[in-house]
Amino acid sequence: MMEVLFQPQVFFSRLKEKTPSIWTAFMVYFLAVLLASLGSQLATRELPSPVTFGNPWLLVFVGSFLAALLMWGFFGFVVMLVSGIGARAFEVVGWAAAPSLVAGLVMLAAGALFPVQGTVPPPPSDPTQMGEWMKAYQAVVQSGVYTQISRALGIVALLWSTWIVYAGVGVFARARATIAAGAYLVIQLGLYLLGNVRIGG
Repeated sequence: MMEVLFQPQVFFSRLKEKTPSIWTAFMVYFLAVLLASLGSQLATRELPSPVTFGNPWLLVFVGSFLAALLMWGFFGFVVMLVSGIGARAFEVVGWAAAPSLVAGLVMLAAGALFPVQGTVPPPPSDPTQMGEWMKAYQAVVQSGVYTQISRALGIVALLWSTWIVYAGVGVFARARATIAAGAYLVIQLGLYLLGNVRIGG
């Protein structure tokens, strides 16, 4: 793990000599998403849950798996399309989530140490009132220390993972490394900004 974080070119050069193992890379991606989700669940444990059915911890696990599968598949396809390196693109994208995995560990600790504080009423039974309730809920969450830590770590992990994508694609198709990393960064940054504007507004 340390090698992919700090010497990605060396890491992927070693990986190049082996048979592609995309599911190992997916597990890195999944664990990164899961840790971030668990951190968020811990941070909001003192607030009423927007989800009124099922076990929230089980839902976090299932939701994280589905979200990871979707996002890993999407970004893997984008990098594959742009770089032309085939299944190796999914390995690169999966392992590029290593910084997010580290950030997830920090967010897990931050969620435990800095729970979001605030007064939020229980979710309304009338679905038409849910929109207003979610705005109040999000306003409280956004004011928390955990959220500020999460945002800062998110942008650092995004830039770090882009560097890993650049290094990884560079090993398999050097001429396409810049455009692949650029496409990855633009889409990731767009999703990051969209998520924060939507949540913050």
